[in-house]
Amino acid sequence: MTAVGNEGNARKTAVVTITRPGLVVAGNIARECQADLYVSERYVPNIPEDLRSEAHPFDGVLKNLLPDLFSKYEGLIFVMALGIVVRSIGPLIADKTKDPAVLVSDVQGKFVISVLSGHLGGANKLAEEVARLIGAVPVITTGTDVSQNVAPDLISQEIGAELDPLEQLKRVSSAIVDGDPVLFINLEHIPIPSLSGTLKPNILKASSLPETFPTVRAAVVISRKKYPALPQGIEVISLVPKVYGVGIGCNRGTSSEEITEALKTLFQTHGIHPKSIRAFGSIDLKSDEQGLLDTASGFSRPVFFFSRDQLGTVSVPNPSGVVQKFVGTPAVAEPASLLALVQSSPPWKGQPLLEIEKQKSGNVTLALARWIPDQTSSTT
Repeated sequence: MTAVGNEGNARKTAVVTITRPGLVVAGNIARECQADLYVSERYVPNIPEDLRSEAHPFDGVLKNLLPDLFSKYEGLIFVMALGIVVRSIGPLIADKTKDPAVLVSDVQGKFVISVLSGHLGGANKLAEEVARLIGAVPVITTGTDVSQNVAPDLISQEIGAELDPLEQLKRVSSAIVDGDPVLFINLEHIPIPSLSGTLKPNILKASSLPETFPTVRAAVVISRKKYPALPQGIEVISLVPKVYGVGIGCNRGTSSEEITEALKTLFQTHGIHPKSIRAFGSIDLKSDEQGLLDTASGFSRPVFFFSRDQLGTVSVPNPSGVVQKFVGTPAVAEPASLLALVQSSPPWKGQPLLEIEKQKSGNVTLALARWIPDQTSSTT
């Protein structure tokens, strides 16, 4: 089996300082967090011996360094004044789905402040971890954290879901922080740690769309499918869990446009949200098929390629003698959809199930497998 995609290429954390006192704290963080150390070239002689060979000296001008750091790292820790960092990162801030986690520590290591991408970027969690490692006080200002309430963006990370539409996040989060009633509807019955145990009184839960909708300011719908419109006036955001493995078979030279159009048609027919794709799968004979590769890239999902033997070990409902004759295995799309989920399973216990048997459209054959949560581990 071979895989194509950017899973597993997690970027590292960098710690940056521009002063001699800050170097002591930055060096400590670099050791404890295994972070890359960036230090003003003026203080190269002061870099501790154990860190010197791998340190990255720069000219000391933060704005010259930042563009590269923003694209290269998932987490950035600055040991310097907060104001310098805020003024410097401003032009680089894009949105919370792309920005790295940004932290600031004072030069004495007393406080570690979460500055940017607290939830989706993991800055809050990183601040707490760094503070614990160096004996500092973490400073978290995110409303849901301060009020110790649930947060849709943290839940999305727990279950590997995507927020849709993202611009609704601030409205729904505001309702949670304000203490107004918010209904979480878990249509997938996925186990969600944040929604287990005792919750704040304003957090309501349901496992299906209520026939009589309660009076709430906002709702969070956890669903792989498109659902009926909720009552007017309610702020709604979807958490779309990535639960589908897409198996693809195609003729040589099939374009990404044809594959994508066939996939969109299939999803529209079954009311499935396109963001619910988790991974693609096919036979290794197609590992150089540009149309297939471009399709996976267009959805920002990995694609896994399996050998004839791997595909042949999976029992599927529609084996084909024609497929067996030409590629040496009785099926491609159906077993590849199941195996893709096994290789890239969601973060909860479950198993793959073939939900949509192979569908042929022109030069493309598609099948969909869905990751089904174990009933023993699912919670409302």
